[in-house]
Amino acid sequence: MKPTTHKTTTALLVIDVQNDFMAGGALAVPDAEEILPVVNALIASADYELVVATQDMHPGNHASFGLWPVHCVQATLGAELNPKLLRDQIQVIWRKGTDQAVDSYGAFFDNTGKTTHLADLLKAKGITAVDVVGLATDYCVGTTALQAAPLFKTRVLLPGCKGVGIKPDDIPNMITQMRAGGVEVIEG
Repeated sequence: MKPTTHKTTTALLVIDVQNDFMAGGALAVPDAEEILPVVNALIASADYELVVATQDMHPGNHASFGLWPVHCVQATLGAELNPKLLRDQIQVIWRKGTDQAVDSYGAFFDNTGKTTHLADLLKAKGITAVDVVGLATDYCVGTTALQAAPLFKTRVLLPGCKGVGIKPDDIPNMITQMRAGGVEVIEG
């Protein structure tokens, strides 16, 4: 992967690398553990002014549980960031999906379009570009990148991502949508 070109204005967004999305979790993403070395190398690099990790942090009766298995419930081990993630080098943890009635695939807006104010935080820190990695390519990573693209120069670093892929075309379709939405998708 090419390093960022402007460290002082670029943030790394690590999306939902939580226990419930890893092997053995309530909503495990296939082969999710494979991204940990890539994500940790990015976190540990000197390429970013700011490292932000997002967490789904659902109340026990969250609306998404009608569509997905119960996952990332507040105050549970499943909601915690994976212990193999370099958590001590993450400056901001941004929680989403806390409204019991509304899901939030993206980090910048919930699924109704209401802002989470993450963009305000990043802009206040002088951030003009974001690199996005994490889980899952076809849901929260892709949605976050599409939300970020109108606001920041946005790249998705695919070696640091894994997708759910319920349907065979889900991941390729999201990659196509991201590219069409102005996201630079880095494949290697």
